[in-house]
Amino acid sequence: MKQVNTTLGQISLDQLGKVNVHDHVIIDRTNNERIPKDFHHTDIDLIASDLLAWKASGGGAIVDSSPIGAGRNIQMLVEVSQISQVPIIVSTGFHKLSYYPSGHWLFSASTDELVEILSMECTDGVLIDQDHPFTSDRSSIKANILKVGVGSSGLTPVLHKMIDAVAIVMNELGVPCMIHTEPGVPFEEVIEYLDQVRVPPSKVMICHMGKSLNPKLFEALAEKGFFLEFDEMIRPLPPLDILARSIKDLFDQGYGASVLFAGDFARRSYWTCYGGRPGLVYLVTELDEALMALGLTCEMLDTIWLENPKKLFV
Repeated sequence: MKQVNTTLGQISLDQLGKVNVHDHVIIDRTNNERIPKDFHHTDIDLIASDLLAWKASGGGAIVDSSPIGAGRNIQMLVEVSQISQVPIIVSTGFHKLSYYPSGHWLFSASTDELVEILSMECTDGVLIDQDHPFTSDRSSIKANILKVGVGSSGLTPVLHKMIDAVAIVMNELGVPCMIHTEPGVPFEEVIEYLDQVRVPPSKVMICHMGKSLNPKLFEALAEKGFFLEFDEMIRPLPPLDILARSIKDLFDQGYGASVLFAGDFARRSYWTCYGGRPGLVYLVTELDEALMALGLTCEMLDTIWLENPKKLFV
């Protein structure tokens, strides 16, 4: 069976359990003031306590979605994972461009250089010093998912370069990719370019779909074979009943195999250990109960949490 690289070593797809496919276990903004202050959480013991509660409540692996230069700290991720024994899947790639200063090497690196950097993070180990990718020591932990951050400004030349590099790595290594989106993203332009560079939709998770609450968009993306990641269930907008109806409609239309759930707890205020809400445990306890009250079934939820993540990483 296919093995997935995690902070606890390689594990099989059947060992992933209920996967939170997009979260931020550690965000270290020490060297990046472009990251909001509320996004800084590096208290190992506190965070480990929330991960232990997540695991005790039935949670499985977590995908940490902070890639190169956007708060990733591999040593801290490994430490919190070892304490909690929750496997964390590490991401490589890049977040939205606003996280990177104009002098960052991302802007001057060639496509071939980006391919080399991203490939080696997946095959040799994650960079420890992300500011110096060609001289840094490496962790023994390998990334197992790529990331591209797309904002409302659409596909700039730098984003074209990033996607070109990610497409090459995906096709060479079979590693999946997540795409950060937000309101105003020109989805048609993005999908057209992904087609152009031959990115397989079955290996792509399009994130934050609840922010662009558009049933026609959902259907179009699912029909093409993309995974749709929803993490707005913990937020006041859109209302949970409307979001649940959209998700149920996807199942009714035969696209249930495209749906993924996540927490996306970038803010400290979402973490129980910092006195916030709703906390990781909510995702696999009260949220499931609320969604079943709104028409989703246990079978649907198992498909979302257990079965669909396996297909992303297969």
